[in-house]
Amino acid sequence: MNARLEPELMEREVAPPDVSALPALLRAEIDGQIATARAFPRSNSGFIREATELVCLTEEMAEACIYALPRGRGADKKTIEGPSARFAEVIQHCFGNNRGGARVVAEDGEFITAQGTYHDLEKNVQVVMEVKRRITDSRGRRYNADMIGVTGNAAAAIAHRNAVLKGIPKALWLPIYERARSVVVGDITTLATKREQALAWFAKVGVTPEQIVAQLHLGGVEDIGLDEIAILAGIKNAIRDGSTSPEAAFAPEQAESTVKAATNGHAVADMAARLKAKQGANQSEDDQ
Repeated sequence: MNARLEPELMEREVAPPDVSALPALLRAEIDGQIATARAFPRSNSGFIREATELVCLTEEMAEACIYALPRGRGADKKTIEGPSARFAEVIQHCFGNNRGGARVVAEDGEFITAQGTYHDLEKNVQVVMEVKRRITDSRGRRYNADMIGVTGNAAAAIAHRNAVLKGIPKALWLPIYERARSVVVGDITTLATKREQALAWFAKVGVTPEQIVAQLHLGGVEDIGLDEIAILAGIKNAIRDGSTSPEAAFAPEQAESTVKAATNGHAVADMAARLKAKQGANQSEDDQ
């Protein structure tokens, strides 16, 4: 009878990976990229020409380059307008000889922090920007995991945009942004058409002309001018990206309470006297 052969188990230790060489490899990689960038320097005029062509390729693309969000309440309420994350992607691509990115670096239960980086390899200039976003609602309840992920992605996109716009000189990208803005806004001959298109789009997402007029602090729809068209395009882009919602962007102002609390002894005494007199009058009516 043949004896049954048992498989022989061999044990061996797996050595941990050697990470001591990683900094040297990363340094060599960056040094190689810097050397390549300086061997093939960029052209500022070529950058402006290529970036302008891309951002103005279509009206939809130009519109995606504008970002606007309402901020503040009451007398301090205003709409912040500026270049979007899509615009930053275009100019980083066209500027060339650079590297950048963004990631979430911290979460403290109430806020999430994203860090964006931009490194100009040709000039060897690096910019790091951080952005905080709240991950709790108005009642202090923490978002669910999916919403936290969405918030983190949005924060990372904004951090990357800020780093790129800081790293690339504004003197170079501002004329490109103004050109995209002019494509979106049009001129006085196209104002009526642009206004109708904007009102029609917002009507599809449940925003009334009255809400738009109130948000822009105007007297009526006819007061929507070229600057307001640009702001509406930016809000539209923010809604599309998920940075805000129609309800949040056009939230009505909360009316302030007209009842003032008594703040001194005379006022308190007067209120007490009036309350006592009222109670006496009610008692007299019950006795009758």
